[in-house]
Amino acid sequence: MDKIGFLTYPFLVPYLEEIVAPYRERCAIDLVTYDKQHHLLDLIPSLMDQYDGFLVSNALTGRFLYQNSPDVQKPIVYLDRNSVNYFKTFFIMLSENRNINFSRVLVDTSMIYKDNIRSLDDLVNNIAFFDEKQISYTSELNLEDFINMETQIEANALELWRQGRFDVIVCRFANVAAAMEREGIPFVFVWPERHRIIEALDNLWDRIRMSKRSEGLPASIMILPDGENQKEFQEISHDSIRIQKALLEFSKHYTSNFTIQYFAQGYEILTSHLTVQRITGNYTGCQLGYFLFSTQGINVRIGYGIGNDITTARQNALLARKATEDSGTSCVVTEEGQVISLQIKPAASEGAGQTDSISDLASKAGLSLLTIRRIRSALQFLGTDELTNHDLADALQVTVANANRFLNALVNSGNAEIVGIKKSMSKGRPSRIYHIRL
Repeated sequence: MDKIGFLTYPFLVPYLEEIVAPYRERCAIDLVTYDKQHHLLDLIPSLMDQYDGFLVSNALTGRFLYQNSPDVQKPIVYLDRNSVNYFKTFFIMLSENRNINFSRVLVDTSMIYKDNIRSLDDLVNNIAFFDEKQISYTSELNLEDFINMETQIEANALELWRQGRFDVIVCRFANVAAAMEREGIPFVFVWPERHRIIEALDNLWDRIRMSKRSEGLPASIMILPDGENQKEFQEISHDSIRIQKALLEFSKHYTSNFTIQYFAQGYEILTSHLTVQRITGNYTGCQLGYFLFSTQGINVRIGYGIGNDITTARQNALLARKATEDSGTSCVVTEEGQVISLQIKPAASEGAGQTDSISDLASKAGLSLLTIRRIRSALQFLGTDELTNHDLADALQVTVANANRFLNALVNSGNAEIVGIKKSMSKGRPSRIYHIRL
């Protein structure tokens, strides 16, 4: 069974224990506590042999770890809280006290730097602070600043409280909340939402399983919009949902098994080296870029990174993303560090004269065009044109009954034939082996 180390503060343990308890049916989860953020720099390496991956309950800490611990070879996911979490907290505060003065309410994340302290009045009028400014903090902090960050926030809060500068503080850092509780200072904690914790666990579990895959090296794909499409990639918007659906459609279309997440003004996709080779035509073109342009009308720059582990793959994707700024087109950085520029173009199987052929096949077999394309992609993914109904069901992520229906339709149309029998390792029936011609 996979084993996850959930790294968190003692303050959060009772809340998290209730949420993760049902998830332990899938994998083992230990809540590992630490007292100060910088302790993680030493703690995680000491736990490497005990866990398959780590979930960190603080996003700023997670980002700092990612930047300052490049040798970490296990998947790490950080639990983020964005502006929506804050505004939900503000609404609850307002509903409990209609006369609350937001100019007298401070936020701990604005106290990292003494000259950047802001009230809720300031922050509500500057939503970008929550998502953009806080993301930039870790790049501005050096190691000494990071080590002293929580202590500095606590000191600033105590000084401002003694000066009578605020009535209540909104806390994102659990250790700051615990310190305010000890000092008797009124505070409201921005709790991580239950569904975000489960999503983070799902994301981490997907990464763990992917890191264990024997079929190929892990890959990271980072998608950024060109200037005129910046608004399309805001995390919470109608356009963002539309783009996520388009990415899922591409994944389904090409049987790519994408794991998709929002990341620093764009999207990150975790997949395999084999999938990247397939969707780029062995590094000759960017089918994903073509798909997003042709279906959504947006131009994107895509960085593909391949690595011997997920951490290296992500680092190479960041290098590829930077290379797109110089080349003006999508790029791949391979596991050897080679940079390859890609052209935006459709899949080779869908070039001129091919679409009609696929349409004819679909019509003849009585299957949809999408189904024929997905079966083709599955054959490419598996590297064979001979498979069983179970092989096809696994590749397409459909039921065995649906796979049987597809295969029977192809046999009836003359595009498949039974060429053998595969004996079952258990007491089940043997499976027919089909040779597919598409």
